[in-house]
Amino acid sequence: MGASINLSRDRYENDSGDDNVSDSTGFEALDISVNNDNETYPEATCSFNVAYPETVTKSTQYDETDFLIHDDHPYAEKWSDMQTTSTQTKLLLTEEKGVQSKIEGGPLELLRADNQFNFQLDIADQLLLVLMRLKLHLIFDDLGRRFGISKSLACKLFNSWMPVLAEQLKGLVVWLPRETIRACIPESFRENYPRTTVIIDCAETFIQRPTNLKSRSETYSNYKSHNTAKYLVGIAPHGHIMFISRAFGGRASDKFIVEKSGFCQYLLPGDEVMADRGFTIDDLLFPLRVKLNIPAFTKCKPQLSNEDLTTTRRIARVRIHVERAIRRLKVFKILSSTVPVSSLKNFDDILLVCSALVNLRSDLIREPDEFAEI
Repeated sequence: MGASINLSRDRYENDSGDDNVSDSTGFEALDISVNNDNETYPEATCSFNVAYPETVTKSTQYDETDFLIHDDHPYAEKWSDMQTTSTQTKLLLTEEKGVQSKIEGGPLELLRADNQFNFQLDIADQLLLVLMRLKLHLIFDDLGRRFGISKSLACKLFNSWMPVLAEQLKGLVVWLPRETIRACIPESFRENYPRTTVIIDCAETFIQRPTNLKSRSETYSNYKSHNTAKYLVGIAPHGHIMFISRAFGGRASDKFIVEKSGFCQYLLPGDEVMADRGFTIDDLLFPLRVKLNIPAFTKCKPQLSNEDLTTTRRIARVRIHVERAIRRLKVFKILSSTVPVSSLKNFDDILLVCSALVNLRSDLIREPDEFAEI
């Protein structure tokens, strides 16, 4: 059984900016499509609320020592007369800011021209705040103190900018033409798998536990023993992230996500897909005339044959690169930590933005000639 969960809370507005919100009345009902091999159930809805048992406090969600302010930093200075609680949201003088950015010109000017927000904080500082939230997963209270604004404004800034950045950066996560993939294929693929188009794998990110029992069931991952959001990552043989799916419930199977994420519509006849054993998707790829390369199964045999063992080793040697790409994604701590309620409605945008930023990094796979030059 698999479930597709749209992690959205259109009605919810976190005015307080707090990461841990226990109010269960402001969540939008989720559409959950349940797929069964024998029959298809009608769509069901449930409230995706987060449970906060009495034993769970902020100290269990975040380690307080991670956010201690050190005396040797500028943002640790005492509040001046201008920086009172009532004036935190006003534009402060440059020397009064704890954190500031020096980015000018280029794409920043385009964003400044298209800026539709009325935030008084400079656009460069707004983007820096968003990137710090993605990379370091700092709580909004800490971000507000660093930038000299209130935590509610820090939360509003982050939630407002994520759809904009996702729209601007989606061009960095595109399915490459077959000719480009063939031209950039690494030497490690050319000998045994020269026609490989994409390597796929699923990743999971912890989310806060829903109070609704059905939502809690659909998001619970037996593999992680936690409620998770699960998504499909597809990379080109040279390491470029070409596909990132929307988030599904942690209970969804790999096959269900491949089928419902729209991944198959990018494949062409003659392509080859490389995946792990859990992706039993031959029935989905055969009508498209696409070949699936996965490690061999024992199939009730005591052990693999010599041929199957060699094939499995060859696949594992090159399939590991998708794990490295996912590791680059998890460098953004917002994806390697428990996602709070205030970020669930933008989780799909967070995935897209992080994937785009990963593609801006250096090549994932380097040829031997490049190491010789270094």
